[in-house]
Amino acid sequence: MSVISVANGWKHILAEAVAEAAALPEQWCFEITRAERVDGALKITATYVSGDVPLDDHLPWDQKLPHPWRAMLRIREAAREKSLVTCECCGRPGQLFDAGENARVRCVQHGYVVDAVDWSGNPVSYMFESADEAMAHFLKDYGDGIDMMQELASADDEDPDNVGETKH
Repeated sequence: MSVISVANGWKHILAEAVAEAAALPEQWCFEITRAERVDGALKITATYVSGDVPLDDHLPWDQKLPHPWRAMLRIREAAREKSLVTCECCGRPGQLFDAGENARVRCVQHGYVVDAVDWSGNPVSYMFESADEAMAHFLKDYGDGIDMMQELASADDEDPDNVGETKH
């Protein structure tokens, strides 16, 4: 099996496709070789050996022989449909944003992420490595204001005559 990388949110879709491919007849040598984002959706590419199995599209559906080409189309389309409603970053339900080369499927939380494969998974931002570092930076800039607001709030709580009133 080739090593294929997709963004975290689509790994389960790729795993399902690989499991379905593994269940196909061994003589087909069916292997998923590539997965990529095309027009916002997951596109799976596979190799297989059809041998002497004829492609009997002229027959009614109930008389057709199993064929690796149809299996590939079925696996590819199932993965595509799932990817169009699954956030590429996290795997939650998502929707298609933008079009063409910039098309991507994102949930509400990850709408800002442009490249899900290169995305670090840092929910804070690109400036800070952790939420603690972001909070420390915020407190350094605005910590005195927070203390002042807490003092004003406690002064209002202590004054019984000031219930429900606002001062401007």
